Amino acid sequence: MFLELSKIGMPYVPGWEGLRPIAPELVIVATILAMLVIPFFTNRPKAGCLLASVLGVGLALLSAVVLGTGEGMLGSHFRGMIVVDAPAVVWKCLLLFFTLGVLVMWGSTTLRSMPQADVPEFLVLLLGATLGMSLMAQTSNLLMIVMAIELASFPSYVLAGFRKTRRRGAEAALKYVLFGASASAVMIYGLSLLYGIGGTLQFEVIAAALTRDGVGALGAVGLICLGVGIAFKISAVPVHLWCPDVFEGASIEVSAFLSVASKGAALLLMLRLITLLGDAAGFTGTTTTAAAVAIGVLGAITCTVGNTAAYRQENIKRLLAYSSIAQAGYMLCLMAVVMLSSAAAADATSALLIYLSAYLFMNLGAFTVAGAVEANGEGSTLADLSGLGQRAPVLAASMTASLFSLIGLPPLAGFAAKINLMRVVAEGGGWCWALVGVIGVNTVLSLYYYLRVIRVMYFEDAKGRGAVANPVASALALACAVLLLLMLVGFGVVQNVADSHSTIHR
Repeated sequence: MFLELSKIGMPYVPGWEGLRPIAPELVIVATILAMLVIPFFTNRPKAGCLLASVLGVGLALLSAVVLGTGEGMLGSHFRGMIVVDAPAVVWKCLLLFFTLGVLVMWGSTTLRSMPQADVPEFLVLLLGATLGMSLMAQTSNLLMIVMAIELASFPSYVLAGFRKTRRRGAEAALKYVLFGASASAVMIYGLSLLYGIGGTLQFEVIAAALTRDGVGALGAVGLICLGVGIAFKISAVPVHLWCPDVFEGASIEVSAFLSVASKGAALLLMLRLITLLGDAAGFTGTTTTAAAVAIGVLGAITCTVGNTAAYRQENIKRLLAYSSIAQAGYMLCLMAVVMLSSAAAADATSALLIYLSAYLFMNLGAFTVAGAVEANGEGSTLADLSGLGQRAPVLAASMTASLFSLIGLPPLAGFAAKINLMRVVAEGGGWCWALVGVIGVNTVLSLYYYLRVIRVMYFEDAKGRGAVANPVASALALACAVLLLLMLVGFGVVQNVADSHSTIHR
């Protein structure tokens, strides 16, 4: 028996040292298993599952912070399928912190009306999507890219339609599935072409082959198809049409989660791939320049479409959906400079991490206020926010802070993050100045629909609507507003942390 096993080889079982790089992911998996077990020990799993999920995500965040980029952590693991570097660790911490905020928001809004039996299922789906979005940011392996994106996508499809008695939720989930399946099919087709060109699953080797032998028609099609799959997760034009419908039909916490987590994970994945492509080409040549221009044009169109389409929206969730599309466009403009030089790549990585950290609190605060109003027995239209300044002053002030930050006005973190983003884009020189102009013009355009929300809250009559009493949601929204203020005051510290964590592993 021993001889037979020695011939065929024993299965590889990694020890603790081998598992340390994915310790936060393992904690999330353990938390998912706990969600499945808890209902067997109680007939009222709401409190137990919420507490266990918060503790699990908190422990995963702690393990990411403590282990982080420690000795032996940086580099490729599991035969190149997982890459641990500083940007991936920072994103993982941001994602887990944001997930904690979404859980608190969910507990203060939707949890009360959700049936007991649905709570474990909802949390399993949310944590599963979090796991996939964590893995998306730390791989350049084609197979792992597909697995991570699908692991993030499948739970998201179900979450979008989780309000089982709502027709709009089912309609949103169906649209999400159809768009997602189409985008995945196109992406996988492109990955098959890239695999055929490079003969390997590692994108860095494929990038070197494309640089050495020329991109050619097949290489161009493969890269474009891969870009379609990632652009879908970012909700970039023209694969953005699912976003407003899904945000409107899904519950408020799911809309908030998708607005940040999905986009952030896809942007980090894009950042990694285009950095590897630029590195293989030496940040020079026709291929990198053409790709940079294409990404820049896509970003300019995306932010313009997002801002202009938001003008006529009466539903606050659809308005914030188009706002998130516009914000994605700004960050895509930043991606355009990544392939111009290694210094530009490092600066762009730092600026992206800063922008995502501010964007996290902007959207969490805005969606929390909208969720508190909806949980008060009202709807999610702009009219439902009428008189909120008198009915719930803390919520109204927090919403104002979040919207001012989304515009990019001082004295909030959105101002510093957007100025820093525009500075990095401008350093690309030449045609990159046109992108700076587009961002500036779109910032002015966005003033109208953001200020429209503020006008409704403070200058329109409540028309008999009652006070919004939700202490947990008020505290969470206020915390987001305070953190946005503190991040501007301490922007130097934030930038130093981002600069020290801006090296993509090659």
